[in-house]
Amino acid sequence: MRTEHAGPRTLAAVRAETTRQRLGSDIVRLLDLVWPVLREQAVTTDHNVVVYYTGAGGRFTVEVGVEALTDFTDRGQVRHASTPAGEVAVATHYGEYSDLASAYATLELWCKDTGRRPAGVNWEVYGDWDEDPAKRRTDVYFLLAPSPASGP
Repeated sequence: MRTEHAGPRTLAAVRAETTRQRLGSDIVRLLDLVWPVLREQAVTTDHNVVVYYTGAGGRFTVEVGVEALTDFTDRGQVRHASTPAGEVAVATHYGEYSDLASAYATLELWCKDTGRRPAGVNWEVYGDWDEDPAKRRTDVYFLLAPSPASGP
């Protein structure tokens, strides 16, 4: 677990509403919309990224995309987006994506222990695919609310 200042990452992404139950299949479905656009335009890319926005009633909004290192033209549902910028808490997870809850628990406990509040936006950056789940890296970012001003 670490804190750092995160700059925005440019994404080619699709914004959608989902539920926890549909999340995995929605991520795959939405990435299947993004990748053909990037390949067609010969965009230089980096990692897959999912940005999560606070929702209500069991539903939440996501932007599912790919880091675009060169420019691209928006097409259909695939649009320019970016990760937030600011102070973040980051936990790195190695293993199955279905086990990411441990990284979230680490970040939530750190926030509780330090008195810091998440700002309501978080994102996951997926490392390169590996057949060995133990080598699959996912970095989980919590954007932090500004620290309360220090008293005199």
